Amino acid sequence: MRAVEFALVLSILVHAVPGRADAQYDGSTLMKCAIQTVLVCDDPSVCVRGTAQTVSLPAVMQIDVGKRLISGDASGRTATITSTNRNNGRLMMHGTETGLGYVGWTIVIMEESGRMLAAVVGREGGSLMFGKCGM
Repeated sequence: MRAVEFALVLSILVHAVPGRADAQYDGSTLMKCAIQTVLVCDDPSVCVRGTAQTVSLPAVMQIDVGKRLISGDASGRTATITSTNRNNGRLMMHGTETGLGYVGWTIVIMEESGRMLAAVVGREGGSLMFGKCGM
C-alpha cells in the first residue's frame, strides 16, 4: 500500500509543478509576440485588413510582464502595462497611451497555445490584432 500512496503523491506533485507546457505563456518569462493580422476600423461599417505596419506597430513585440513593459519598436517606443490579470487560462494586460493619440489597449494571450488577441481603441476608431507568442 505504501508504494501506491507514494505513486499517488508523486503524480500529484508532478502535475502541480508550475511552468508546465500548459501554462508556458503565463507571463512568467519574456515573450515575443508576432502580430500576424490587423483589422483597422475607423467607421462601424468599414474595416480594413492589414499588418502591424498598417498601424505603426512592430511586427514582433516583446512583452515583459514582470517589468510591466511592451517593447520591440525600432524607434525605442515602449508601452507600460498598467494592469494584468490571469483567469481561465488567459493572460490579460491593459494600458493607455498618450503618445498614440490617447488610446486604450488590451492584449489577451491564451496561456496554453500562445495565441494572442489585442484591441486598441481611440477616439476615431480602433484596431483588432491577431497573432502568436513564443519565448
